[in-house]
Amino acid sequence: MSSFDFAFEKKFNNMFIVYKSEIVNRLDPIHIRSMRAHSQKYLYRTERLSTIATSFSGGTPSKKENSFWNGSISWASAKDFKSLTITETEDTITALGVKHSSTKIVPENSFLMVVRSGILKHTLPTAVNLKEVAINQDIKAFVLKQSILPSYLNYFFYVFNKDILSLVVKHSKTVQSVNTYELDNLQIPIPPENVQMQIIALMDKAINVVKCKKTESNKIYNSIDAFLTKELGISTERNKSIEDRKLGFLVQYRNITGNRLDPIYYNADIDKFTHCTYSERLSDLALSFDPGFAIGRQDQVGEEDGILQIRPTNIDNNGLLKYDKNVYVPEMKDIPFVESGVVLFNNTNSQEWVGKTAYFANEENRKVYTSNHITAIEVDRSKILPEYLCAILNMYQRHKVFYSICTNWNNQSGIGLDLLKSLHIPLFTDDRKESLHRQQQIVDRINTIYQKADECILSANQIMSEAKAKVESMIIG
Repeated sequence: MSSFDFAFEKKFNNMFIVYKSEIVNRLDPIHIRSMRAHSQKYLYRTERLSTIATSFSGGTPSKKENSFWNGSISWASAKDFKSLTITETEDTITALGVKHSSTKIVPENSFLMVVRSGILKHTLPTAVNLKEVAINQDIKAFVLKQSILPSYLNYFFYVFNKDILSLVVKHSKTVQSVNTYELDNLQIPIPPENVQMQIIALMDKAINVVKCKKTESNKIYNSIDAFLTKELGISTERNKSIEDRKLGFLVQYRNITGNRLDPIYYNADIDKFTHCTYSERLSDLALSFDPGFAIGRQDQVGEEDGILQIRPTNIDNNGLLKYDKNVYVPEMKDIPFVESGVVLFNNTNSQEWVGKTAYFANEENRKVYTSNHITAIEVDRSKILPEYLCAILNMYQRHKVFYSICTNWNNQSGIGLDLLKSLHIPLFTDDRKESLHRQQQIVDRINTIYQKADECILSANQIMSEAKAKVESMIIG
C-alpha cells in the first residue's frame, strides 16, 4: 500500500460523499444525513410542500391601538399551539386590526405551523385550525390543494416531527426559526385519499383515548388537595356574610399587613390552611434559600457542552419535574450544583403559575443549576419533610394563595424571599416526632396517588407510540 493510499484510508472515516442532486442550499454532513434519512423509500409518490400548498405568514396589529384588539376575529400565536387542532385562541382582534396590520385571515381547515419560536429546538408545533383565524408573524399557514388532506399532513408532521425538525430548523443560540427554502422543498408522501383517511381515523382514535387517559390522570392528581385538606381539617368553602357580599371585600384594620390593601391579596385567606393545626413559619423550618441565576439566550450551549438549568418549564402543573424542554448553560466554577433533596420553588412566573413547586430527588445523579425564577429550599429534616413541604406549597398554589399575594410587574408575577420565608406551614403538632410521623403518612399516600396517575400517563404514551408506529408502517412500509 502506498503512503497516499494509506493516508486516504486513514481519513476516509472522517469524510462524507454527497451527490450533486442532494445539494439544495446547504453543504454539511449533518443536514445531508438528515435529508437521506427523511427521504426513505416511501410507499407513495412525493411532492414538494410548496407544490401541494399555498403558504403565507401573518403579522401583529399595533398593541398601542385598543381599537385593534378584543374583537370577533380569532388571532393565533405560538401560545395557541397546545394541541394538534386550534378551536379557540387566547387573543382576538377587530376587522380594523386586520386592515391596519400585515396579519392575514386563514381559511378554516388549513395547516398551520409555528416557524419562529424558542421552542423549535425541541418540537415543531403544527395544528389544523377548525375555524377562520388570523395569524401572527411567527406562524405560517398552508392552504392545501385537494390532493392532500390537512389532517393527514398534520399527522405526518407529528409522527415524523424529529426528522423534519432536523431538516428545516436553523440552529441558533437565540430564537429558533424554520428555513423557508428547505421547508418549501420538503418532500411529502401523498397516499391515496382513502389511505390518508385511514391514517386520520387511526390517529384521531389514539388521540381521543390519550385525552381520556390524561383526564383520568388529572382527576387522580386533583384528589391530592381533597386528601390534604381533609387530613389538615381544612374547609375550603368561603363563608361570606351578607355584608361581605355587599361590600365586595372586608378586612379588619388589625389584619392589615405590610403595605398591601387590595381585595386580591386578602382573598388569599391563608389562615384557613393553618388555623386548624399547629404551624410554623417557613423561615424556621428551612436551613437555606438559594436563588438561581439568569443567563441570556446568547450564552446558552448545547446539551453535550453544558449543564442543565432547571427553569419553570421543567416543573409541570402537578409539581413534577420534566426534562422534555431543557436549556443548558456553561459550567460555572464559582456556582455549586443544586443539592439533591431540596425543594424547588417557582418564585417568578405568570400570576396563575407562580408558586408551583417540585422535589428534586435527583435519582439520575444529574448535575444541574437553577434559573433566577427558581428558589432552592433546603429544609431542616428534623422538623419537616421536603416532600411534605412540596405538597403544602402546591396546595397553596392550586388554591390561588400565591396568585393573591404575589407582586406583579412587566407581565410577570413574583413572590419575594421575605414573603416566602414568612409563610406559615401546617405541622399538626409541636411534637416533632408525631409531626414527622403524620407528614410521612401524607407523603406515602401522595406517592401512591402519583403512582396511579403515572400508570395512566404511561398507558397513554404506549397507545400513542403504537399509533405512530402504525402510521410509519403505512407510509414507509
